[in-house]
Amino acid sequence: SEDPLAFWRERRFELPHLASLARKYLSVQESRIASERIFSLAGNIVNAKRSCIDPVHVDQLIFLHK
Repeated sequence: SEDPLAFWRERRFELPHLASLARKYLSVQESRIASERIFSLAGNIVNAKRSCIDPVHVDQLIFLHK
């Protein structure tokens, strides 16, 4: 139930190399870029002319594009 980053922050002077690795691998980098690109691609695939396309086919087209 303890915060692992707080644990390693307290021990950063005792074990500096492990603490830096823990900070690197335990922290999650927030990024919305990938999801925004996929939504943009989906918007290009499903437009007014192709609005009746099956969702499974949209998934397949996005998968093929990526």
